[in-house]
Amino acid sequence: MVVISSTLTVGGIGHALNEQGEPTGDGGTALTRAFPRFADDLAWWTEAAREQRRRRAPPY
Repeated sequence: MVVISSTLTVGGIGHALNEQGEPTGDGGTALTRAFPRFADDLAWWTEAAREQRRRRAPPY
């Protein structure tokens, strides 16, 4: 597990997404605004882990 520097906090997820999973209300706006940075950070760590695994096998 790695720590991702950006945060993705949504209070009341049931009010941030509608029945179709689309952002709605203030929570949805916050989610829409924060998600791209979170996704970029996660993608960076995924790529870094893949590259490290290519160079050296895990110690377990």
